[in-house]
Amino acid sequence: MHIPPRGSGHLEEPRRLDRAVAAIKRSGLLGRLEKVEPGFGSLRVFEEVHDPLYIRGLLSELEASLDSYFIDSDTYISPGTQAALEALASAVEEASEHVVEGGKALVLGRPPGHHAGVAGPGLGAPSLGGSLVNAAAAIAYRLAKRGLKVLIVDFDANHGNGTQEILQALPMGERIFHLDIHQDWRKSFPWTGEPGVTGDGAALNIVLPEGSGDDIMLALLEGLEPMIRDSAPDALVASMGFDGYTGDSPLTLTKLTANTYYSLGRLASGYPVAAVLETGFGRGLEQGLPAFVAGLLGLGNPAGEEATESSVEVWREFLELNKEVVEAG
Repeated sequence: MHIPPRGSGHLEEPRRLDRAVAAIKRSGLLGRLEKVEPGFGSLRVFEEVHDPLYIRGLLSELEASLDSYFIDSDTYISPGTQAALEALASAVEEASEHVVEGGKALVLGRPPGHHAGVAGPGLGAPSLGGSLVNAAAAIAYRLAKRGLKVLIVDFDANHGNGTQEILQALPMGERIFHLDIHQDWRKSFPWTGEPGVTGDGAALNIVLPEGSGDDIMLALLEGLEPMIRDSAPDALVASMGFDGYTGDSPLTLTKLTANTYYSLGRLASGYPVAAVLETGFGRGLEQGLPAFVAGLLGLGNPAGEEATESSVEVWREFLELNKEVVEAG
């Protein structure tokens, strides 16, 4: 088991998955899902999107690990990390095949991965941000290799810098488009994700100012839906982050509720999709995850929460920051 150093108080810890599964069960959705226990795959799966030297170096570190310790300011490994990553590798293979066949796959694994770039922290970030390997990018690459046009939708509160870096370097990158919706990059790790289309045109960053509520997200998704439909992706890969849920963690700047995550699930429901867990630590997992799954399955929102509203000032900042997208829409 991937376990943080004792006494560190790290938010990314094993009980996250317990909370995730318990939330799905509590909402009555577990019986609608087919549970697939992953085997233990090879970390070579991740060499398709990471520098092989990075993966081999990581493997050497894991094999020598006798205790939990930090490898940078906020990323750790433990004696059980290798097994966790091998299970994630198996899940990548299983989910990819399921999506190729036109299905939907929910990948509940850890650690998260969207901050892991080609050979370490993505786009020059100061750390890996708790990520080690990028499962979402690995699935997207496998789908693209099979000839599918793929859209990655990353709705974690923090920018998927690792994913963006990987897609810029991939030979199949032109078959994958990366849509990343995240909180203010100037106020949160990894300090990347400036709004707009990236230089190579393969990614679009949309920024939510501090204090953004459901009203902004719901309006945004309503505008994005026809754009996504017109781009005609064959499959979606969702990097699911529920840390934007109001009060989910001390690092949360937005005040989203289950209404946002339900709408994101509905947006993805019309496509073959692999939904990969990134973050979410408390209420975000408990309320946001089952809402997303319900939306994905075309069911009603189980949460029944009142949608949050943004101030006039926050709306103004949102429109100004994302001027390029607003004008295009």
